[in-house]
Amino acid sequence: MKSIRIAFAALFVIPILLLSILYAFLPASLLRAFGRSDAAERHLRRCGHFLGNSILFFLGVTVHVDGRENLPQTSNICYMGNHQSLLDIVAFVGPADLWAGIIAKVEVKKIPIINLWSYALGCIFIDRVSPHDAIKAILKGVQHLKDGKSLLVFPEGTRSKSGKIGELKNGSLKLATRSKAVIVPFTVKGLRAGFENLRGFRRVHAYFSIGKAIATDQLSEEALAGLHEVVYGAIAKRFDELPGQV
Repeated sequence: MKSIRIAFAALFVIPILLLSILYAFLPASLLRAFGRSDAAERHLRRCGHFLGNSILFFLGVTVHVDGRENLPQTSNICYMGNHQSLLDIVAFVGPADLWAGIIAKVEVKKIPIINLWSYALGCIFIDRVSPHDAIKAILKGVQHLKDGKSLLVFPEGTRSKSGKIGELKNGSLKLATRSKAVIVPFTVKGLRAGFENLRGFRRVHAYFSIGKAIATDQLSEEALAGLHEVVYGAIAKRFDELPGQV
């Protein structure tokens, strides 16, 4: 059943993805050629939103989003959330309609078209087998936020195959604290059932919940020391509140 459903979705998603070269990247290139970089960015974001929604629609996944009123009026946001599925980023740019750079594995550079979308988002690539490269990625991420851009971080470091929330790595918080960015915690639940644990043909209902923003620019040393618990607590508490299975 899983293979049939994914194959059916691929019949529609792959052409939409391939055609994004024409409807997304070509117009964006033309806009940049005429000095309209901001317009190019807005166009790519709209197309990314459309692409994300299309992928989930054809997979039969409905993502319920709440908490958009918690989004701060600033551009240097460090989004931090639990990582369940390959669909997490799809839900981020699709139904949640958010846009941010991502710290991604360097192997993504080799995937046609996906690499174009990675560059469009402003991804920072990291070679996980190289500790030196990891340090460089953190420094790039800090500068990315200092430059007024947003970043998406999964503090667990990898997807939780159990569906439950794994341990959040303290190092990820340095991206926000060193750049004085605003942390926006978010919680996803149920997305594994839309791809990795896909069964049958019933529509899957998943959840994407945006938490209250946490400013880091004026936190005391004591508050900074306990920031890990605050961020983890916000994500975990909302995870337990959301309906559905992991």
